[in-house]
Amino acid sequence: MAENARPAGNSKLMGLSVLSVSSVAGALLTYFRFAQITFIFGADWQTDALAVAMVFPFLVREVVAHSFGSAFIPIYSRVMEKRGHEGAVVFVNKTISWLILVSTSLVAVLWFISGSLVRIVSPNGSPELLLLASNLLKILLPMVILGTTNGILSNFIKYERRFIALALSGILGLALSLAVLLVVRDSMGIMILPLSMLAGGLVTFVFLLIQSFRSGFKIQPSFSSDPFMVQLARMAVPVVGGTLAGFFAPIADKMLASFLPESSVTAIDYANRIKNIVLAVVFYPFLTFADLSFSAEAAKGKTDELLSILRKNINTTSMVMFPTAALLTILAVPAVSVLFQRGNFSGEDSRYIGYALAFYAPWLAQFGIGSLISRVFYAQKDSATPVTIGIFGIIANVLLNLILVGPLGIGGLALATTVTSTAKTVYLIWSLSRKMGGIGLRLIVREQLKILSANLLLIAGSLLMIHFWSFSTDASLSTRFVQLVSYAGSGILLMLVVLHISGSRTFSGALSQIKEKIKERIPR
Repeated sequence: MAENARPAGNSKLMGLSVLSVSSVAGALLTYFRFAQITFIFGADWQTDALAVAMVFPFLVREVVAHSFGSAFIPIYSRVMEKRGHEGAVVFVNKTISWLILVSTSLVAVLWFISGSLVRIVSPNGSPELLLLASNLLKILLPMVILGTTNGILSNFIKYERRFIALALSGILGLALSLAVLLVVRDSMGIMILPLSMLAGGLVTFVFLLIQSFRSGFKIQPSFSSDPFMVQLARMAVPVVGGTLAGFFAPIADKMLASFLPESSVTAIDYANRIKNIVLAVVFYPFLTFADLSFSAEAAKGKTDELLSILRKNINTTSMVMFPTAALLTILAVPAVSVLFQRGNFSGEDSRYIGYALAFYAPWLAQFGIGSLISRVFYAQKDSATPVTIGIFGIIANVLLNLILVGPLGIGGLALATTVTSTAKTVYLIWSLSRKMGGIGLRLIVREQLKILSANLLLIAGSLLMIHFWSFSTDASLSTRFVQLVSYAGSGILLMLVVLHISGSRTFSGALSQIKEKIKERIPR
């Protein structure tokens, strides 16, 4: 076995702490940027145009970066096992070289057909909206190349477990993007938004490249053949299909939303952004470690250890994601109102976007489990199964969109996503269990029931507070803030009490880790 096959760096607890803190910092920066956007531009036809323009550039970026990024860590783990660090650097160069070539070609195509693309996303859009969306789309296109390269460099640094560098890369990009927006504000109109995104992507690339050099990376472009590149492509191709299918649902959402009242496209887009901010704080640090752990155990052929890690991560994820989904569902309007209602963002905007968010939020409860199960498939070099399941889920999503958009409007579009995604997660669990001869779900059923029971009381406690102290978007910001904290706090308190009384191992384990960390920091 080659030397340096095992990644070095921070301990798991330290790494998780770093990623958690950086996720909170990143989410705060994302929120401040988002709040500045809503303050300046509110929700109107121009923000609809931006939402339309972002679809295809970010679709292509995800197709190239996410698809190959999802397959990269499992294959890279094997390259490190066989070839060591120097061979792995060569592999990274080959991956980046090919992906830049592909992404550049796709950017050229998108530039020339930008007008047709925005008409696909917004078939009922006005000529003014479509022209603005086409111009915004062209400005965003370099994000495809930047996002592709940044994705691979991030994975390279992630494998080295240099979590502080990984965390700083995202924070720097967000900080610069926010700074550009604060300085320029509305002097350039809506055009400043894609330009600020480009500025953030560029500084992220420069930082990641410098940090990669510190980990031994050297720029050596190469297009030579490599059996591991063939494996990477084989894993990535099904994911490309799944990513394309996955983006068809949001495209369908925006297509249908274009036939609803003005700002409906923006409402769907804003609700999605809020959901993603929440994910960045409460889940993505766990997913990063799960991805590394699954790939490492799979590369060694240790199936029992892999499944043990999976079960532990499912319990931890449920303890975090269930209450997050519950609170965001019942407190959607108060949360949107407190976080964004100021400037050109009105109480009516809060109610409309909160309405969409309330139907999206339950999606969070199952997303973490579905992501963990998918990562186990990827770790075993099986990307076809989760992708195939995902494609069927997208078809069901679009059909359910057509059924629910009539009676529920944008809420129906969001609910269709939640229902079909939950069904997809259930099928993923069944498929993995069948593939591996069981994954030991019986070992976690009791714990899951304890977590679910605690969250039912969380919901009851919050709803009781809302009943006695009703919320109004017309109240002062201080009143709305106190109400939101009271609603959430009463529910969380009940949940924690029930978890403690029921003897939840996940809860007690988390408390033990926190206590140990505090003791380490207290000087003796």
